[in-house]
Amino acid sequence: MISLYAAALLSPLLLGSVDAFVPKPLFGGNHWRLASTSTRLDAARHTIPLLDLSDSDIVDRVTVPLPSSHLPDELTTLNLYGMELSRPVHKMMIQEAIEKGDNAGGGDGGATRERAYGHIVSKASDDSLVGAVGCAAEVLIQAARRDIEDESEVGMDAPVAVLYRGCYRFIVREVLKTIPYPVAIVEDLVDDDSSADAANNQLDGDDEDLQFFATMSVGELNRRIMQGVKAVIDYKIHEAKNSKVSPLEQSILEGINSSLMLPDPAAQNEQAEEAAAVFDVFSSSLGDIAPTPREQSFAIAMMAAEICHFDNEMRSKMLQMTDATARLRMVCQKVEEMVDRNQALKITRDLTEPQMDEKELKVGTPQLPPWAAQIKKGTRLEYYWNEEYDWAPGEVVQDPVKIMDEYLINLKFDSDGEVHTLPLNADDKVRWRPAGFNAGRTD
Repeated sequence: MISLYAAALLSPLLLGSVDAFVPKPLFGGNHWRLASTSTRLDAARHTIPLLDLSDSDIVDRVTVPLPSSHLPDELTTLNLYGMELSRPVHKMMIQEAIEKGDNAGGGDGGATRERAYGHIVSKASDDSLVGAVGCAAEVLIQAARRDIEDESEVGMDAPVAVLYRGCYRFIVREVLKTIPYPVAIVEDLVDDDSSADAANNQLDGDDEDLQFFATMSVGELNRRIMQGVKAVIDYKIHEAKNSKVSPLEQSILEGINSSLMLPDPAAQNEQAEEAAAVFDVFSSSLGDIAPTPREQSFAIAMMAAEICHFDNEMRSKMLQMTDATARLRMVCQKVEEMVDRNQALKITRDLTEPQMDEKELKVGTPQLPPWAAQIKKGTRLEYYWNEEYDWAPGEVVQDPVKIMDEYLINLKFDSDGEVHTLPLNADDKVRWRPAGFNAGRTD
């Protein structure tokens, strides 16, 4: 998925005008926002070309856009995506969307200047696109790729790089033509009026996890989602700031061709900070952005999906749902699963990091390893019994008891199933290690 940095990643590959992308600071530093090329795309009906990738080999490589027309332009930086199209029919469709928008005027009728196409996510039937649901996307940049070696344009058959932004959700009402690609009249798809106030409607089958959220009010679901998203952002910032790049990786990042995608900690940190800035403004301005409960539920769910990088399957489900409460339950479950997973990853990293490093060679009072505080029931550990039995793996059968600077650990050994209560203290810590960890000690 390409969001704020899509233009920076694509720009070395592009030819032609990029006037739609105007860098302006969002909150200081080197963070930018998009200057819109159109007015808000909020007309009830639109005539747009459609992109149906259901039978395409690139369906998994193209991010399903999510709506951003309910947001101020400054908060749409997370709704930017990039894709590469090689089929002639797809390139023709994008070109028509651009020409239609550039040629349209804002006449007396208030016509909207759209450079938009419709990204289909579900169809009512295989025989017709009427009733299909999707999200419109505004084309911001479209240009042919350059040849990497000599920086020349490959030719008419060259793949086209496209930078686009999600606009509004729609349902197809009438298909005007199907050759060479579909063009249709679409109508804004909005949530049901009563859905945001409902208590127990449209549960997703017998899903036990969703049943847990069934008794929660809309306000509680919104609150939990917002807290979860904040936790996800904090985790991303922490990970980006603490990630290390080897000298080899650093040399690659410094001299790399930008068509290759390697994890750059600096870029990851900037993305995380951008997400934090957007979320802070979104949170403080939610009442102005979305005055009604229904609008707030919609805006919170869509913002959570962008910040948490939901996959295409989840995005498609969200676009199809018109029950705001059911959508909130699904999003809340997904966000809390992500928070739990991030917490587990952090604990695992603390457990598995080497302990016999230069910090422990300092002269002074011996200290317990940092991972000792993370031990709980179910944690897998290894204990050095003696030379004959060597390292013996086992599982902690109950939470440790801490007495002064010592933990008493009840460890059930895999070899014989016996449970032994063993001490873990600063002097005896060399006999303990996380299960599966081998630092190559010979002592």
